[in-house]
Amino acid sequence: MELKGALGEVFAQARKSVKLTQEDFETISPRSYISHLERGLSSPTIDKLDQLAGLMGVHAVSLLFQAYLIHDKSLDALQLMTKILEDSKTINESQVKLT
Repeated sequence: MELKGALGEVFAQARKSVKLTQEDFETISPRSYISHLERGLSSPTIDKLDQLAGLMGVHAVSLLFQAYLIHDKSLDALQLMTKILEDSKTINESQVKLT
């Protein structure tokens, strides 16, 4: 599945799980944008994703994590989390060397 579609699917599931309607997001984005997002027709900016996730009471990374699990079937949740932790260590080591 395309990553935009996976994120849209995860977003819709999360929205429904906290019993919010598309209209409940109108303080952040029009209902039509939420509809496009959920159908994989739009991709939010990182700032927009953070706002939308915040309204649902979840972390934006949680939505991305779930989307990548749908998008990349070669990794399960533990494998993806391990990859993220390894990447974080590498990035942090690189930052220390630069300073």
